[in-house]
Amino acid sequence: MLVEYKSCKLSEFVFKNGNFISIYGKAGSGKTALALQLMENIYPSLYISTEGKEYQARVSKTLLNNSAYFFFEVNSDIELVQAILNASRLELKLLIIDTINIFYRLERKEKMLLVPLMLLKEFSKLHKVVTIWQISLNNKVSGEKFMRYFSDDVLRMASNHIIGNMRDCRIKITERGVIGCLKNYY
Repeated sequence: MLVEYKSCKLSEFVFKNGNFISIYGKAGSGKTALALQLMENIYPSLYISTEGKEYQARVSKTLLNNSAYFFFEVNSDIELVQAILNASRLELKLLIIDTINIFYRLERKEKMLLVPLMLLKEFSKLHKVVTIWQISLNNKVSGEKFMRYFSDDVLRMASNHIIGNMRDCRIKITERGVIGCLKNYY
């Protein structure tokens, strides 16, 4: 039986089953928009981008209290590990990595994924963690076995829905952010 969440906070839906959440989906499915919306609800928070500054245009439209949000760009797995270690020194409530598996996809070295995931698992004992995962052209998550092993919950973004294990949340993505879980499901 699929549980439909109607009119609850997105953060309640996302973190229902734990602090370490992985989100995957096709390009343009709303993964980054959801991550930024979570930042607006849970702060102080840090957003670590492995894909450059594409997110910055969305930030100015969605996040209201800019002093509670921190952003960092990394260009290698070593920089990612260092950023996670630095984040552990901050008094954060939420840490987001977008995307966690980019360096693994390029080189297929397990260490590039294992070290950051182990650090994030430790971090998640006290704080909330969201990792965004890219999928390949054949709709497979690069590093899926690691994603499922380390995560407390795995969510898939698909056509205005966030789909979890036996649960679903209908959302609407607007210029100002993500609205959900919506009451008018059908």
